[in-house]
Parts: sequence; structure tokens; C-alpha cells
Amino acid sequence: MTKIQKDNKNVAKFPNLRFPEFTEEWETKKLGEIGEIVNGLTYSPNDIAENGVLVLRSSNVQNRSLAFDDNVYVRTDNYNPVQENDILICVRNGSKNLIGKNALINKENEGVAFGAFMSIYRSSFNTFLFHWFDTNEYKEIVYKNLGATINSINGSDLRKFKVPFPSIEEQKKLASFLSIVDERIQTQNKIIGQLETLIKGLSEKLFSQKIRFKGFMREWELKSLGEIGEIITGKTPSTKDLDLWNGDIQFVTPTDITENKYQHSTERTIKKADNLKILPQKSIMFTCIASIGKMSLSLNPCVTNQQINSVIPHSCFDSEFLFYAIKNISDYIKSTQSSSTLPIINKTEFSKFKILIPSIDEQTKISIFLSSIDAKIETEKSILDKYHCQKQYLLQNLFI
Repeated sequence: MTKIQKDNKNVAKFPNLRFPEFTEEWETKKLGEIGEIVNGLTYSPNDIAENGVLVLRSSNVQNRSLAFDDNVYVRTDNYNPVQENDILICVRNGSKNLIGKNALINKENEGVAFGAFMSIYRSSFNTFLFHWFDTNEYKEIVYKNLGATINSINGSDLRKFKVPFPSIEEQKKLASFLSIVDERIQTQNKIIGQLETLIKGLSEKLFSQKIRFKGFMREWELKSLGEIGEIITGKTPSTKDLDLWNGDIQFVTPTDITENKYQHSTERTIKKADNLKILPQKSIMFTCIASIGKMSLSLNPCVTNQQINSVIPHSCFDSEFLFYAIKNISDYIKSTQSSSTLPIINKTEFSKFKILIPSIDEQTKISIFLSSIDAKIETEKSILDKYHCQKQYLLQNLFI
């Protein structure tokens, strides 16, 4: 690891962490002084064509990289093509939190277009500035410059953004060092992605019985969710009754359910109430309104709101197996409501969905196997979190 000197100089012209060969004061520059803002392409639905040019939009920017899962192509010759080392910025969006997110254009993506809700920042210093665009300082400036009524930042405001500006040699050193950290994060994301693809593929094969563990020959039985356990629809206690809140029982909402298998914590807690059904440990929670299909297993006794249907498995079933079995059909469950403006799956409908069930021994074998992969995913996510914390610490201290 390259040696970095820690000076703890809390003055405006020096960062707290610095490579020891650099001692000069940093300057402050406006983005408009060292680069230019390029506006995106305006197009109509009639311009969209499969054989057109790719138009990069907000959905193409994921985790400060380009993603191509949701592409739009437009028939046009009149556009500003992106260039290598351009910084693509979301400048207008329905969600305030997405304003300012950005990605660096690499050589492979040169020449494509970008939409009117995006802008390009073009500068010969972008390999350095791209890392500043990841700092909390940048995010705070974006927030302060958001429009009063529209979630947007305009080119005039962007040009006025003030950035810390060291010598060219120090810029190169910082950019090279932080790029190594970014590569670690990217590699870790790939590891997690590969494991998630693995568990998804194995789940599909196991639950379709294309593969089975040795020694298991018995046919699987088709059972409805209502047959394998008690189905509970949650309820929100009165928020006016303060005596019901801030207790020792977790109150789960869809926002609390993440990509993790287990429900570790919740934003709010409640006290025991006679009119609320408390879910025991290892109950299966499934969101059934709006954002359908988010799932988790309860680690502790909990209560959910009305957007969640839960399964309290009967004792003759393996809870973790049921979790994976229901997860395997979650896309199908979601698809049954795809045409609705506000998708809702009520308790009765949810109870009727069916899964195939093997013997309890085979259930346990499958759940242990899939849980081992899930545990590996959680370990790798924990490592990724540490890398992100390391990156944030460095950004806070390597920049003024």
C-alpha cells in the first residue's frame, strides 16, 4: 500500500491525509473554469427505434458505473456523442435522491448519446475529478442547488460548483490510489453477483427437481401456502397512541426488508398489544402491496404492517426450505399483478399460491445447502461494506 502522511491540518488549503512528497497548497476552482457542460438529447416516443443509437439515461447509471439492463434506442443523427473520460451526471429526475449520481465513460462506450435529463461534464482533469464527484461535499452542493419545485440542477449551477484542485502530479497520484480502492469494490461486487447468480440457478434446478441429492426418491407434493402454515396480514397500530410504540418488538414495514435473508432490525418498535398478532421466530414475510415480492425471515418475534402477508409454518415443515421455495415463485406471484395500477395480493389470494414440498429430510438437506451459499453472500457483503467505509474515510480525508 502506498504510504500516506497524516498531518491533521484542518485548514482550507490542505487535506488531512496526504502523500508525503506533496506540500503545496491546494487551489479552489469552479467546474466551469476547468471544463464544460454538454447537454443531452431531447427526443419523443416516436423517435424510439430498435436500430437507433443508444441513449444513456438515469437508469443506465448504477453504483457509479454504466449498466445496460434498461436501454432505449433513438433514431437520430443530431446528438452530442459521449467521449472517453466524460462524467455522465443525472441532472433531472422524479426522485430527488437520484440527482447528481454519475458515472465515468470508458473507451468501450464512446459515441453513444445521452438523454435530456442527463448532462456531461467534460474536462482534461476528469480522472481526478470523478473521485471528487463521489464525496459528501459534492452531494451537499447538489442538494443545496436543487430547484425549488423541480428536482433538477441546471448547467449554470454546475459550472459554479467549487472543487479542490491540487497540482497535476498530486491529482494523478490520488486518482491512481482511489482507482485501486474502486477496483476492490468492483471485484467484490462481481463476487457477490456471481454467488447470487449461483444460488438463483441452483434454486431453480432444485425446486424443479432437475437436480436432487442422492438418496431421495419420493415424489414431491403440491401444497398451497394456506396448507403449510397460518397466513397473517399485518396491521399498523395507531400512531396517535404513544403507549404502543418504542417497545421491544420489531415493527416490520417493506422499507425494513432488504436483500438480506434475515430480518435483523427495524426502524420502529412497538409494545405488546392484544389486537396485534406477533410473528414467532422464522416466520416468512412477503410484501404484497405495491412493491410485491420482497421477502425475509424473522430472527426475532415481530409484527408487520398491512403491506406484508406472513406465513407461520406448521411444525412439520422446515421454515428455511419454505422461504426458498416461496422465493423461487416470487417472480410468478408478482407477475399475476403486473397489469394493476396499484398491485395488491390479499390474504385469500396469497394463501392459494402453491409450492412443491418434499419429505422433511429432503427439505432440511436443501435448506442447509442453500443457506450455506446465503451465508457466503452475507460474508462477502460484509467485506463490501468495509470497503465502502474505507472509501468514504479516504474521500473525507484526501480531499479538502
